[in-house]
Amino acid sequence: MADMNTENAPNQLASSLHVVRGEIESALDHAAVQLDNYSADGDKESLKVFLEEIRQLRGTFKMLDFRAGERLCEELTETVRLKINDEATASLLDACTRAVMYMKRYIEFVMAGQAVAPSLLIPTINQVRRERRDKALPEGYFFVNNLRPRVTMPSGAEAVAIPYRRVRQMVQLGLLGLIRGAGRRGPLQVLQRAVDRVEVASRGTHSWLFWHVVDASLDALGQDDFDMTTSRIAMLGNLDRLVRELQSTDGAAFQTQPSDALLKDFLYIVGLAEPESDKVRNVQASFKLENHLREKSLRVSRNSLGGPDQSALLSFARALQDEIESLKDIIDRSQRNPDFAASDDEMISRLERISDTLMMVDMNPAAERADLVIRQIRTGNSDVNAIADEIIRIEQDVQAITQNNRLTDERLIDPVTLKESNIAVISESVTALVMVKRAVAAYVDSGDKLHVKNVGKSLHDVSGAVVFLERSELRDILLELEEFVGYGVLESRVPPSSSDLDAFADAVTAIEYYLDTFDSPSAGGEDALRMATESMEHLRAGHAAN
Repeated sequence: MADMNTENAPNQLASSLHVVRGEIESALDHAAVQLDNYSADGDKESLKVFLEEIRQLRGTFKMLDFRAGERLCEELTETVRLKINDEATASLLDACTRAVMYMKRYIEFVMAGQAVAPSLLIPTINQVRRERRDKALPEGYFFVNNLRPRVTMPSGAEAVAIPYRRVRQMVQLGLLGLIRGAGRRGPLQVLQRAVDRVEVASRGTHSWLFWHVVDASLDALGQDDFDMTTSRIAMLGNLDRLVRELQSTDGAAFQTQPSDALLKDFLYIVGLAEPESDKVRNVQASFKLENHLREKSLRVSRNSLGGPDQSALLSFARALQDEIESLKDIIDRSQRNPDFAASDDEMISRLERISDTLMMVDMNPAAERADLVIRQIRTGNSDVNAIADEIIRIEQDVQAITQNNRLTDERLIDPVTLKESNIAVISESVTALVMVKRAVAAYVDSGDKLHVKNVGKSLHDVSGAVVFLERSELRDILLELEEFVGYGVLESRVPPSSSDLDAFADAVTAIEYYLDTFDSPSAGGEDALRMATESMEHLRAGHAAN
């Protein structure tokens, strides 16, 4: 039972826990009482008793081969032992209390058959380690797997040097977006673009398997079920260091294999993913991870593990936003296909739940708006478009809960209407750019110009759309890209060089990132535009040389 990431390990642990569950729960409860006593009177004897309970639990967990629980007890013992002669800080007491509570809940999850993995306790272990200023453990620390499977390596890449400086810029831009919370899609697209090129260049070298797994892990992190946690961002941060080494050695570092620990961290992410893409499926098959626990199941346990410690306000906002999103999906379905339109009863039921929730937190104006829509539906005077507008306005009110700047009525243009327009423009533009990249990739694979016949028109349409965003330099770049497709591809007898096509794709990816993070000014959008501009300079130089 050494690897609790296997499908049957939690069941084995549950069977073992059943025998000693009472003793474990009693020890955890007693440990929690000792922490309360120390918090109340500062008696160090309480901390000593707490330590003794934790040491006994460690022995029990070791006997059960409950590795994560054993490690958490070890961290608690070491931390409290070092601090016992000092006055315990509030952060130390908080870390100890959280550790006891999370261990208890984790065991409850195991006994109830809920999806668990040792990685659920990693954040708690790291909180205890921070009290000693020790380095955090990675999410895949407890993951065990064969890291040397028999995998057929693709043939070596052509002897064409990749632009390491630009690749590193893309890695840094993607990381910046993730660190600043600019969503996932745009930053991950930029990272994926950079790693795709590194993976191709690594073929035939010692480090190819690592980059092959990293490529699949970025694909996995793009799935909707994945949360972009601090631990995962830290893991991705290692890519900047590795690409820097490639840049400084002009690719010679490809012959150095990255550490197994880092490979394991990225592989763990791939194991959690749904097999939705060829990249993920291939790695899962190579490393025999087809039956691995999935993030979708683990996420439920992760979100409920913290219980009352999570912000009630944020939890409320997220739950209500989910309800509103479901209602918007129903309205969208009704607009697209009247045959599948939702019934009035279903719409009213959902709106009543939203209204009741809003009333509970004194958001009366938004609740009244929902009640008005309900009355309109009941009287038969409902219009789907009008309902959609009201739902979006309610959504804006909910989003204002977590924002410092609430909407005001001091603008000439209704802010909701303006935001809707921006969202529509950006969404359609990003979709068009994704299609452009796919078309160019198909052209590269086949050499058939028919694949890029409509690319120029798509770029021109996007250039017209972004005028609404008041960024003239963005429009100029898009028009120049359109010109390159026309003169450099469709009308040219000589196919463009691979470096020119790479620069073209880099520019499109950077623009896609900029649009996708448009509502997050601090997410590196200006850096993305600079990257697009640099890519255009390379494209101009290459086109002039030809």
